[in-house]
Amino acid sequence: MDYIDLIKTLFVFFGIAVFSAWVFLGHLSGALILLVSIITSLIMAWVLSDYSIALEIFLFLSMAALGYYLRNKMQIEARNTSFSIEEIQRNKNILTEGMSSHQGVQEALKKKLNRFFQLKEFISNLSQHLDVKSVAEATTEAAFNIISKADNCCFYMVDTQKQELALVAVKQKNSGIKIKDKAGDIFDRWIFKQRQALFIEDIRKDYRFDSGKNNESINNFRSLISAPLLMGDNMLGLIRLNSNRPNVFLPDDLRLLDIISSVSSVSLGNTFLYTKTKELAIRDSLTGVYVQKFFKERVLEEVARSLRGDCSVSVLLLDIDFFKAYNDNYGHMAGDIVLKKIASILNSVVQDSGNIVARYGGEEFGIILINTDLNQALKTAEDIRKNIESESFLLRREKTAVTVSIGVATCPRDAKICEDLIKLADDALYKAKKSGRNCVCVKDQC
Repeated sequence: MDYIDLIKTLFVFFGIAVFSAWVFLGHLSGALILLVSIITSLIMAWVLSDYSIALEIFLFLSMAALGYYLRNKMQIEARNTSFSIEEIQRNKNILTEGMSSHQGVQEALKKKLNRFFQLKEFISNLSQHLDVKSVAEATTEAAFNIISKADNCCFYMVDTQKQELALVAVKQKNSGIKIKDKAGDIFDRWIFKQRQALFIEDIRKDYRFDSGKNNESINNFRSLISAPLLMGDNMLGLIRLNSNRPNVFLPDDLRLLDIISSVSSVSLGNTFLYTKTKELAIRDSLTGVYVQKFFKERVLEEVARSLRGDCSVSVLLLDIDFFKAYNDNYGHMAGDIVLKKIASILNSVVQDSGNIVARYGGEEFGIILINTDLNQALKTAEDIRKNIESESFLLRREKTAVTVSIGVATCPRDAKICEDLIKLADDALYKAKKSGRNCVCVKDQC
């Protein structure tokens, strides 16, 4: 009886083993343990001749069925849980991507907003610049910093006399690199000819240009954007950004550069207008030389500089001999022709940098000779007198000659005050006219 109880207890453990195998180890392991348990129970029943033991088979089958059911239930729940986790992960990824995209949009908007603030500041500051050089430098600085992708930024202006480009301002990361093409390269000439913006993602792949030649002319730049500076139908110049790497610039960068170039063009137009207005204020409308007011201001400056630097400055006052007779005999138009031609001769003789030619009165001209002592001034005055005397003036189809009288005074030899220097030159001029005209005089000799 004790053996039978022990065997039944053992079969209970078999039942637990069958149940556990079906639940945790899978169908194959569960079926194998179920088979072993059934065979064991049959053998025990035969050995002990107690066939009631065989009824334990139903226990094993019940345990197997229950385990099978629970395992399937667990697998279904696991799959559902897995699907839920995958769905949650998918939603999480979507949210993460959305947040990342939103953050990217925010960064892009922040960058654009910063660019617009910089552009606004550039436009505000540009109105303070009244000369071409400062406008060019301010524009180059702004384009380089606002777009902030280039290794190099160049500003070219059109030389209207030579009809070619000239480099005016440069901004670059590596200040040690020199710009070889002071008059522009093949890309700049293309813009100059086409009057259109240029966008090149990779110079070596652009079919419009010869990449072999380009590599030598642009210091191995690989990509560029450039915009012309236009004022109406006239091209003033261009601004260009270069990068050592390909595919650096975007169409948005070119659009921004085009805005910068447009603003700069307007500023250059204002600069030209200001310069022209200023020139009109200090230049005589008939002869193109400076007016008396500007002449006196410069004499004051040069006298002060002469006294500070221990150098000489000379003043010449010139009067056309018998000028009234030309007006009376040939008309006032003829007098204007004489004045313009004499002004041209004076400019050609007095052509050193810093020297000033001005219309001092009706038929009088004033000349300032920088760093010129009395002997040099007398020689220059004599050259002027001879050039005018030898020149033929065609008035009313009649050739005639014109002569001038010239008075000379030098600082600090003759005077150290501006007004005194001009008066001494005027006295010397009066002396030359009293001495028979067509001559050069100083205060103590003719």
